[in-house]
Amino acid sequence: MRANSTRAIKMEMRFSLLVLSILAVILFPIGAGARKLKFTTCGKPLPLQLRPFTHRPQRIDYLCGNTGCFKNAANDKQNAQKNNFCASLNPITQVTLKTFSDLNDATNNEPSIPKGEPPPSRTKLANILTLAHGKKLGEGRIVSFVGYVLDARHSNVDKDNPLTAGNGESVQCNLLGCAYNDIHITLAEDSNEQKLCRTVVAEIVPHYRPPAWDLFDSPDYTNFLKTHPVKITGQLFFDGSHVPCTADGKAGLNPARDNAKDFERLALWEIHPIYGIEVCKHTNLAQCDLSDRQAWFPFTELKTWLGLSSVRPAEKCKATTADPNSKCPGFTLPARKGANHRH
Repeated sequence: MRANSTRAIKMEMRFSLLVLSILAVILFPIGAGARKLKFTTCGKPLPLQLRPFTHRPQRIDYLCGNTGCFKNAANDKQNAQKNNFCASLNPITQVTLKTFSDLNDATNNEPSIPKGEPPPSRTKLANILTLAHGKKLGEGRIVSFVGYVLDARHSNVDKDNPLTAGNGESVQCNLLGCAYNDIHITLAEDSNEQKLCRTVVAEIVPHYRPPAWDLFDSPDYTNFLKTHPVKITGQLFFDGSHVPCTADGKAGLNPARDNAKDFERLALWEIHPIYGIEVCKHTNLAQCDLSDRQAWFPFTELKTWLGLSSVRPAEKCKATTADPNSKCPGFTLPARKGANHRH
């Protein structure tokens, strides 16, 4: 009797396991599909200060892939480069305004690179500049720049209707809202710089963006970052969709946009995406020696450094949504069930 009972229990357990196995096979695609990432990284930890966020994707990482909204093949290549987290960290080259000016001259003198639109091939951008010691510099190399933040803002986000107006940017699938767009940073070597044609650009992309970085343009940080140098480290990137300032320091006219005035900056070369942000404790650039680790702290600690209990987002970033509108033709939102997203 006991043997029969034992056999019955074992058979019941086997049946239960079989049912669970079948359910797992049936239900797995549902959960997996809802959680499937469209944005891909390199199959290794993210670089530098992004490393702790390697397994913490944002909502946009489920919505928009590396090439964004398709316009043409050249734009796809440029978008993929904007989202490159795979650049080698050895070496990291310290660059200055002079470096960006030299890079600008090198691309202006390269006939295969068109004006005002992404080049069809980005091959020559990789080693376009030879430095004094013979080392090559170009797109995809990791650089660090030290300067003051003249301006920071979530770009391509309408200030009055951030979730419904505007066009977004193709690299982010033309999604609307601060959580889905770059933070555009204007940097200068002089905190009192008045000429935007003597500034360079760095971009914090929304993919895998640390929550603290999402507040880089907070009004609570503006004055401090204008008077304390920052060290921005990331990939050197050539933005072919624009034109730089002219040699006499005026806004360039973009031939790809009916000769409309482009925004003012020294060069089309950017630090994009950013891999690390550090802040100097001092206001004088001379006191912010890169070899003095005691002079610097990660941007993620700025809230504590300033003794703030909370940090306000920029006004237009107060409106948030997990189901953003998109101006990309044919874009549809995937199901959100089971997705692990955050803002």
